[in-house]
Amino acid sequence: MISLPIVDIPVQTRETISVDFPKTSTQNGVNPSGYRIPEYNLRGYLNSLLPLPLRTGLLGIDLNENPFLFDLMNPKPGAILIVSDRDGGKMRLVKTLLYSLIFANPPYEIQVSLVSARTSQWKYEFDHFNAYFSHFTNNYDHPAAKAILDEADRVESRQHGRNEGECRLLILDGFDTLPYMDFDVRLNFEWLLQEGPFYEVWPIVMMDSRTAAEEKKWVEKFKTRIIGRMKDARLAASLSNLPELNSSSMMNGKEFAVRVGNREHHFYLPDSI
Repeated sequence: MISLPIVDIPVQTRETISVDFPKTSTQNGVNPSGYRIPEYNLRGYLNSLLPLPLRTGLLGIDLNENPFLFDLMNPKPGAILIVSDRDGGKMRLVKTLLYSLIFANPPYEIQVSLVSARTSQWKYEFDHFNAYFSHFTNNYDHPAAKAILDEADRVESRQHGRNEGECRLLILDGFDTLPYMDFDVRLNFEWLLQEGPFYEVWPIVMMDSRTAAEEKKWVEKFKTRIIGRMKDARLAASLSNLPELNSSSMMNGKEFAVRVGNREHHFYLPDSI
């Protein structure tokens, strides 16, 4: 069962946000199903809420503009997989979570290890928030394996009551190389998926739909699977355990769905930071 904790936060007065939607994705802020899509700025929306608890990040908001939050102190969701077609907003989703955590937490509360095939697209975050990054590496470099093994060592230390402290995100942006890494690295990563969240070490993996279709054995190891727009609705329904999910009608780069309990929950990313 997929379960991502939702924390209901009382909402104070909201700021008026003026944004332009991409004409190719929607008309007048309405998705193909006829629902009006929330338009908002991340920082403005966070400022409209009561202060978030420490180590809690925002993933998005629902159609009623209620926050969909991720409590890093609660291991129940397990490792998180984000799947969509190429350019479906996976990076935008992870950056929304990352920025919301940075806005509300000092570096000694949150640390990030980033392993990416697209480090150039993360350079701004690394340059401006360097204190939050423990690792920043291409996914084909030797340091990529070291980042995974370091986080596995940290979990092992915490199991023995050592090296406790900040919550950690192990962000894997792209899954093309991991299945071909050394056996020891793959074994440690699989162990991280199972044990990491219990010790506040969170694997968060972005995977294109084509890769997910080829790596279903890995997909099944993730307890929480967040789905963006996918043309292959049958594949999306299978990956998400949401048999009624119509992923092909979702707003590209903006709308995501996840199973919460036994229901289908949709949420929407901000238009800007």
